[in-house]
Amino acid sequence: KRFEIDRDHLGPIGGSAGGHLSLTLATQGGPGPADAKDPVDRESSAVQAAVAFFPPTDFLNYGKSGVDAVGVGPLKNFRGAFGLRAATAEGRAALGKEISPIYFVHAGMPPILIFHGDADTLVPIQQSKVFVDKCDEAHSPVKLIVREGKGHGWPDLGQELSIAADFFDQQLLPAKQ
Repeated sequence: KRFEIDRDHLGPIGGSAGGHLSLTLATQGGPGPADAKDPVDRESSAVQAAVAFFPPTDFLNYGKSGVDAVGVGPLKNFRGAFGLRAATAEGRAALGKEISPIYFVHAGMPPILIFHGDADTLVPIQQSKVFVDKCDEAHSPVKLIVREGKGHGWPDLGQELSIAADFFDQQLLPAKQ
């Protein structure tokens, strides 16, 4: 109330790890437990739209089927971010499923907009494509905009940010009377 935030009109936006978090909210957001001790924890984490730039979506099939990237393989330089569970194959398998938004796609998700460069070598465009395929199977609204020749981010995101702002306006602003 203090900041006049309308919890029924929220949309996260982020790139790379931030895009992953935006998709995590879109796929898993929901009501908090009514019996939580902290009133903040009782609030919903549901969002009504999400925008993700070049997001990882499936750490167990990273770039192609069966490629484990839970702190190993293509993401071995980020091992510390995955914690101690990434030290064993069993731990990586469980953790990879828990942290990959693709395993939580369902009907009724909020609209999602994804931007990805087709020359991304850190987060392969396959990550966005398989996520979109899964959303299509679930009949959940998603749009992927592919930027030819772009890698993992690009210096001028102005056009993409404008498209994202228009998307949020369309999804989150109250309908005009």
